[in-house]
Amino acid sequence: MGRTLLLAAALLAALPAAAQSGRAGRSEIYIGPVFTDGKNYSFEGGSSVRTDTGFGINFGYAYNFNSHVQAGVDLAWSEADYRTTVQPGPGNPNSASTLNSTLETGTVRFFGSYHFLPGQFTPFVTGGLGWTYIDSNIPSGLPDLICWYYPWYGQYCASYVPTYSTTRFSYNAGLGLRYDAGRGVFKLLVNSQWADFGGSYGSASVVQYRLDFGTKF
Repeated sequence: MGRTLLLAAALLAALPAAAQSGRAGRSEIYIGPVFTDGKNYSFEGGSSVRTDTGFGINFGYAYNFNSHVQAGVDLAWSEADYRTTVQPGPGNPNSASTLNSTLETGTVRFFGSYHFLPGQFTPFVTGGLGWTYIDSNIPSGLPDLICWYYPWYGQYCASYVPTYSTTRFSYNAGLGLRYDAGRGVFKLLVNSQWADFGGSYGSASVVQYRLDFGTKF
């Protein structure tokens, strides 16, 4: 899919500018699905994780300073099933154990994009930075009971299980195609996102595919 986008971008760049897009000086909002490639991860001590293809949704706002330059913010949520193999530590006589669970991620991203052509069809590049919340859904403690009050219904209580989670600095770079149809906005994007875990592991990356549908105003 990435090669297809590159070829399409090259062909579009060779064409003369089509009708003007009308995006200069206008804001836009958009929403669309996010698909994340599955990946294998290896950790210190021999433990490993294999994630399945992830599915999620992205909502964004952007402002077009002119026909080429744009800046905005994305809010993305995604989840993927995974299988992990946990190796015992030194001196632990137990054998490796496996666990199946669901990985949930939420990202707030501030980005900038550059559209190569001023017309309705254009390839573009984008890059940004922000923070990503990652929840393993692996329990980190015993269930607890929490209660709160609704204005009309009164007190409500439910059980809550704490899980291992973290929030990390993240950054991204992507390449896409855009089409403006009147007020409508349609974008196809291939995006690589990195999260910085620090320590011996460093950063981890994933490849995501997005299809955005939006409107200018």
